[in-house]
Amino acid sequence: MPAKAFARRFARRRARRHTAALVIATATCSLAVAAPAGAAQVCAAAAGVPGSAPDTSLRRALRCLVNAERAGQGLRPLRAGRRLGVAARTHAADMVARGYFAHERPGWTLPGRLRAAGWSGTNPSEAIGWGCGRLGTPRGVLAAWLASPSHRAVVLGRFRRAGVGLAVGSPLPLGCSGAGTWVLDVGR
Repeated sequence: MPAKAFARRFARRRARRHTAALVIATATCSLAVAAPAGAAQVCAAAAGVPGSAPDTSLRRALRCLVNAERAGQGLRPLRAGRRLGVAARTHAADMVARGYFAHERPGWTLPGRLRAAGWSGTNPSEAIGWGCGRLGTPRGVLAAWLASPSHRAVVLGRFRRAGVGLAVGSPLPLGCSGAGTWVLDVGR
């Protein structure tokens, strides 16, 4: 191979390497700006199994991971919606207590739950999930949502606010340990 051709090829490879490093650095900077102080510690709880870590830190870890995924897609982060959070926590607890896994039960629809929690925004949507052990962690449930086109649309949709609910336990009588039932309510 002639020296000039080798030099051009080497320069292209080097440019690609620098471009990749820039994209990674940009995503990292976006996450640092979008996430609250101590984001590394909050997202670090993402591997926590429900029941082994405080629910609050696990819920924050899930929202942190969602926002990291959104940042990687060039989307704005979801801000915490207090009333959406109340609705999400209530629904997760209700599913575990009553032994069902669904977005609705008779007399208990998403818009009705959000209104009862005092939320008056528009365009609500929801993702629910549950799992045992690693599958019930914030990282596990987000991976499952991202693998499902309809749930991925909720995570990466044009929403501004989010509320995360977690209830320790399974909505179905399976008797597994470390189970978590998750709800992500989003809206504008």
